[in-house]
Amino acid sequence: MKKTKIIASVGPASDSVEVMSDMVEMGMDCARINLSHANQEDILKIIDVVNEVRKICNVPLAIMYDTKGPEFRTSEFKHGGVLLNEGDTIKMSKTCIQGNKEEFGVNHKEAIDFINVGDKVLIDNALLEFEVIDKKEDYVLLKALGDGKILNHKTINVPGVDLKLDFISDVDKEDISFAAGHSCDYLALSFVNSGEDVIAARKIVEDAGGDALIISKIESRMGLMNLDEIIDESDGIMVARGDLGVEVPMEHLPIIQKDIIRKCREKGKFAIVATEMLASMYESPRPTRAEVSDVANAVLDGTDCVMLSGETTIGKHPVHAVEMMDRICNYVESTIDYSKHTFYKGKVAISDTIAKLVIGASEYSDIKLIVTPTLTGFTARKISNLRSSSAILACCPSNDIARKLVLNFGVKAVITDIYENTDEMIDNVVDIAKMEFDLNKGDLIVVTGGFPLGKTRNTNSLRILEID
Repeated sequence: MKKTKIIASVGPASDSVEVMSDMVEMGMDCARINLSHANQEDILKIIDVVNEVRKICNVPLAIMYDTKGPEFRTSEFKHGGVLLNEGDTIKMSKTCIQGNKEEFGVNHKEAIDFINVGDKVLIDNALLEFEVIDKKEDYVLLKALGDGKILNHKTINVPGVDLKLDFISDVDKEDISFAAGHSCDYLALSFVNSGEDVIAARKIVEDAGGDALIISKIESRMGLMNLDEIIDESDGIMVARGDLGVEVPMEHLPIIQKDIIRKCREKGKFAIVATEMLASMYESPRPTRAEVSDVANAVLDGTDCVMLSGETTIGKHPVHAVEMMDRICNYVESTIDYSKHTFYKGKVAISDTIAKLVIGASEYSDIKLIVTPTLTGFTARKISNLRSSSAILACCPSNDIARKLVLNFGVKAVITDIYENTDEMIDNVVDIAKMEFDLNKGDLIVVTGGFPLGKTRNTNSLRILEID
């Protein structure tokens, strides 16, 4: 069983029942809806497709919404864009309505006030680079440092400059509220800069009646500076290497990725690595060797999830992209020595101690499977974070809980009854384990959870059972 989870973004290339079903069969665990590109009609269609795929494939396929966030973007151009050569100048203006060769507008005109002479301005994920050579009340003058075409609605980054954009715009607030009421298992927040950003977004979700787990995307220097407090307030972290790779020198990214994953493990949160993982598969049916190494190293770093973006939204080979990512994850996992664990830092609760004992038992007693009957998913998450060579079977009382375990490393969630007593539970989960995994007579499994059932929500017990 593949332990590293795969998030696949959904778009025109993958929003049919047939294609998405094939992607799930190839290893897709979660469908990502990018709110920067999908309207409410698109979203409702995707939800219908996901629900149908869940039935066909009999899996708790999860849905993640990804917010626009406080993105700074170019506005409309008269002809869709302008071509500039190195040395050309163009105004980035507060007043321009339709862009042309002389000037262009932006979606947050107030941000221009915080840009000064000498700053670098990067457009379209740094495909175009400019230097600010003059500043007036209504514009800054940019000098092109290379050839390129500025197009409609492309991202603008000004590295090292706080543009003072509101974290949650009116549009984002509306999007988050809509997501909370429409099958949102995970909410990925773009451009998180502080723990307060996470708290504000979580309140909107709760006010809308939702219970989505919150994923903070680290995409800025300020996000890196406040990483510890962001992790504390989040359920998971995404290493969003697109905008982050514009904000910091590219050569720093591999070490930043490792550090973020390590901190997530220490704090018991899940981690996602995203952006350009198999980008050549937009066109090609095969990835480059460098891309294969990139996915492999994310797995070796200890990530819980890897993510596909354009490869599965507009790419020509969405199913093959998922299949290739699944193959890489499976092989790399088979080479990892899971006895080298990262444990929680600081004082730990009884549940953490039990999780550590479960991991120890799985190593020294040749345990084939860890079974966690769980009302909330808490036990499965604790054990997942410590990494075991054994798979984790989470027996959940509802699809909602099962889908909120989809992004945790090594966890397979199934729906079961809520048991009246411990003996009934043991008998049933053993039968489920036999059905879901290739277990033989004499194999050992660990069953762990909170006992007595219904009396505690803390993980306080483990049993080692022999399959008969």
